[in-house]
Amino acid sequence: MVAEQKDNEPSSTTGPAHEVTVELEESADGISESDVQQQAGEDGQLLEALQRVQADFVNYKRRADEDRQDQQRYSNSRLLLKLLPVLDEFVLAIDHASKTGSEPSWLEGIALIQRKLNLLLESENVIKIQAQGKAFDPFEHEAMAYQENAEHPEGHVISVVREGYKMSERVLRPALVILAKEPQQNSNDSNCPSAKEIENA
Repeated sequence: MVAEQKDNEPSSTTGPAHEVTVELEESADGISESDVQQQAGEDGQLLEALQRVQADFVNYKRRADEDRQDQQRYSNSRLLLKLLPVLDEFVLAIDHASKTGSEPSWLEGIALIQRKLNLLLESENVIKIQAQGKAFDPFEHEAMAYQENAEHPEGHVISVVREGYKMSERVLRPALVILAKEPQQNSNDSNCPSAKEIENA
């Protein structure tokens, strides 16, 4: 009786493992080449998206580092900008004192303070903008007025009213300048007849 029951038990070739293997083979047979290509295309798109995200992150990190360096480099710019009018006053005082013939000792003391201020600015990489005789640059110059001038080309700086300064490559304060303007001809000259007009008359 026991022997009959053993004979009736299913063999291992028709068990659950065999059924799973058959199903996998059938599903593998059902995958076409186009499905494989589509999956490969989707994988490629995912890879490109990941590469873009990685590149964006690298760029963001680089910009953040540059911003941090800029903040460190220009952290004193607001304070230095407030010092520039003080330097202007010293320059005016020295010019006025030299013209009025003030005492040399007093003038020497003022000049010494001005030199110390200049050294302080130089230590922070603040330099004077060279404007005299240069072509107008809207990033470094601020035009105060135009003046007729035959010695300089039109649009060039003929006079600096207030000095400009920049810190490294950043302009702290533009130079206030007067620009050359081409002289206009006399209105009387325009009313005079030309030589040709006289001949044709």
